[in-house]
Amino acid sequence: MEKNSNSSKRKSRFTKVFIIAVAVLTVIAAGVYFAWPSANTEAVEPALQTAKVRTGDLAVTASGSGTVVPASEVNLGFRTSGVVSELNVSVGEAVTAGQVLARLEDNLQAEADFQSLFTDAGLAQAELAAVNAQEAFDDATNDLKYLLGADAYYWDLQLAQAEETLSTLNADPAASAEQKAAAQAAVDQATAKRDYFLEQNIKYLADAGLYFVDNSDIALYRSNLENAKILLVDAQSALEIVRGGPSALQSPLTTSGPEMARLEQARLNVENSRLISPFDGVVTRLDAVVGQSVGSAPILTVATTNQLLVRFYLDETDLGKANVGNRVTFTFDAYPDQPIGGEITSVEPALQTVDGTPVVVVWAKLTDETEAVILSGMTVDVEVIAAEARDALLVPVQALRELAPGSYAVFVVQADGSLKMTPVTVGLRDYANAEILSGLKVGDVVSTGTVETK
Repeated sequence: MEKNSNSSKRKSRFTKVFIIAVAVLTVIAAGVYFAWPSANTEAVEPALQTAKVRTGDLAVTASGSGTVVPASEVNLGFRTSGVVSELNVSVGEAVTAGQVLARLEDNLQAEADFQSLFTDAGLAQAELAAVNAQEAFDDATNDLKYLLGADAYYWDLQLAQAEETLSTLNADPAASAEQKAAAQAAVDQATAKRDYFLEQNIKYLADAGLYFVDNSDIALYRSNLENAKILLVDAQSALEIVRGGPSALQSPLTTSGPEMARLEQARLNVENSRLISPFDGVVTRLDAVVGQSVGSAPILTVATTNQLLVRFYLDETDLGKANVGNRVTFTFDAYPDQPIGGEITSVEPALQTVDGTPVVVVWAKLTDETEAVILSGMTVDVEVIAAEARDALLVPVQALRELAPGSYAVFVVQADGSLKMTPVTVGLRDYANAEILSGLKVGDVVSTGTVETK
């Protein structure tokens, strides 16, 4: 019993000693922890990031891609069906403007009929038509003059002239009221005179038993005179063309009567049965052979090769950079190490959708001389130079502090390390640098922000 009591006392003393030792160690550890500074708890001073103001070149650009296309390209086909009787070219052959490229069988007769218009016999036919038209016009004039009477016919002509003058003045905003009133008075006078003498002539013809005139007769005779006038102009115009020779009948005619229509049909018969190159170029496609029956579908293509253009696409956000006259740099897939300069010639007025994305369609020409062979259809990458500055003062864009829209400042590092806010005028900017027009000089050190060290 006593033995157990002593054992319990020893255990109790051991427990107390252990607890005291743990407490002492805890206090010591806490003291060491709080007394020893940790690298993670020290105050961190931010390091200043800076850059020197320097000189350099800066360009605002936009990138796109496109293909090479000829400045002029045309698909040619006959305007009528027939059998090809003549092919004068092959693919890759150079042609000149006006050169006959192909013919149909009917062309031989059409050419003969066309040339006959300008022979002595053709000229005589045109002259006879003009004489007959003049006689018909004179007869129609005399018929109307007889029906109206000489005096009424005279005032009828005066009335037409007065009405034309009044119409012109009414359409002229600068015409005065006095001018218009005088023109109206002339119309009224001519009308009164014409009507008076017409009434007298109608009465004379009726009393003499020669002719009983009514309004329908007058309308018919006026119509006959107008038709005769049209036919006279038609015959005289045709005669002038025949006198001018074949070169005078190379363009479409505005037909007003049978003589001009006859000439136009002869021209069309020739034009429809032959193909002529509209400009200097090269045949790039030929889909016919002699003896083949063809319709109106194109059978050959002519394109320019010495005047190539590049059609390329830009994102619509770059529309402001696509201006006529802006320089561009072309990089061809075939010549990746030979950039070639160019210039924007036009910008299409509407966006197009390419692969589901709206794009700006831009046309440019090559301006640099090159020995590289450039072919229509080549793929090309394009860089548009919207603006550029040479030997400009440059700072990183991170140095700019916007005070207000369009107004900027930078923090210049002073000799003692302090920062001084300095207003600056900013010119061009790209994604990395900004042009400084005023406020800084070469060698100035500016703050571009701060970074934290760990």
